[in-house]
Amino acid sequence: MNHQQATNEPLFLTTKEVLERYRIKSKVTLWKWRKEAGFPEPIHNGRHYAKDSLDKWGEQQKQAA
Repeated sequence: MNHQQATNEPLFLTTKEVLERYRIKSKVTLWKWRKEAGFPEPIHNGRHYAKDSLDKWGEQQKQAA
């Protein structure tokens, strides 16, 4: 059984899902976050983000605040 089956959570999020998750209104903002704030880079042809990388980045942001 893989992680996705065990938790029913996706392992990857689409760009649209990332925008919704972080309440980002513009892909330009997402691009700036990647270039300036260390936001994880997309994978799978630049269209999907690894959920574990997003979770790790989010925890780092909380600790830095």
